[in-house]
Amino acid sequence: MRQILLLLLLLLMFSAIPLWAAVEIAPRGKNPVLLEDVYQQKGVPYIAIEDALDAVGLSGHWNSIKHTFRIRTRRGWAEISPASSFLKLAGNYYPLQKKPRFIDGRLRVTDHFILNQLSLLVGRPIYFRNLDPDSDTPVAEEKNTLEQLFAFLLNKKTKSSGPLVRAVVIDAGHGGLDPGVIAASGFKEKELNLQVAKKLAKQLKMKLGVTIYLSRDGDYELSLEQRLEPASKDDVDLWLLIHAQASLSSELRGVNLFVRSEGVANSLLTEQEINNSVDSSSLKLADQLALSLRQAGIRVNGIYPSPLLYLGRGSLPTVQIELGYLSNQEELLQLQDDNYQNQLVQALFQGIRSYAKQLKGER
Repeated sequence: MRQILLLLLLLLMFSAIPLWAAVEIAPRGKNPVLLEDVYQQKGVPYIAIEDALDAVGLSGHWNSIKHTFRIRTRRGWAEISPASSFLKLAGNYYPLQKKPRFIDGRLRVTDHFILNQLSLLVGRPIYFRNLDPDSDTPVAEEKNTLEQLFAFLLNKKTKSSGPLVRAVVIDAGHGGLDPGVIAASGFKEKELNLQVAKKLAKQLKMKLGVTIYLSRDGDYELSLEQRLEPASKDDVDLWLLIHAQASLSSELRGVNLFVRSEGVANSLLTEQEINNSVDSSSLKLADQLALSLRQAGIRVNGIYPSPLLYLGRGSLPTVQIELGYLSNQEELLQLQDDNYQNQLVQALFQGIRSYAKQLKGER
């Protein structure tokens, strides 16, 4: 009996320990560096920040007084902390998908940090390969409410009769304790998202007479399940996610449109590969939005597949609209201007109306 209890205790101890993994990292065009001091937790690799920096030619150190890790870049010192969901650089704050974590005595970051924030610090794309992607795959469990919402949305069917667009969900990103991007002036992304979402909702209700579901109508935080819930309604035909972004380069500006990726996470795909990798209904909607924005004189950088959207696959036309860069001072002032917001909203409205007309021609 004591041997059985000892065996169970050992199993519990080892099950709580993160699994080791290995990754390859390098600036694009350089020979990859193999890193083996990597922990895999729930499918997410955690890489020691010092190792990642060394692999891409940067350096940094832990500040024991401020409890932050400082990274030396060409634009000055960047800072991250296990207590913060932001990277700080030159007075700007950039949101992180996951906080850095101390594991086995070392501060570690995820693959998302390396592919996004670290690549911007380096100033070029970074090659990243997880050599053990399935070493910590969670055991499948019975579907919960959130999973049922996913399943419903992934299987929404295009209607063959009735109004072309019956209802639209507009998701104003972030909210409450989650501010999104924070500009150097203190202006928060969550404020812009809600302002534009409300204006677009009003235009669609007044001019198209469609039902509008706002994920939030005030400054409060939502769970993922709460954001998904409006899109699960039977009459919803379009899903728009309103966001803004920031860059370590103050020169970047313009609108970026993201559509659901069909399992493709490489940002360096060819145009044909992008067209083959995204949901076609979402791409048609994004095309019309981009055309209307450009016709209104608003810069659109492009349409991109995003593995980070809530849904990886599905038939509900979904576009994430990044309205501009809060890190660009000129564009920040524009985005805060009521007249420019109205210009953006009018262009988005025209894009949605053009998409509805396109559907009518295809029916």
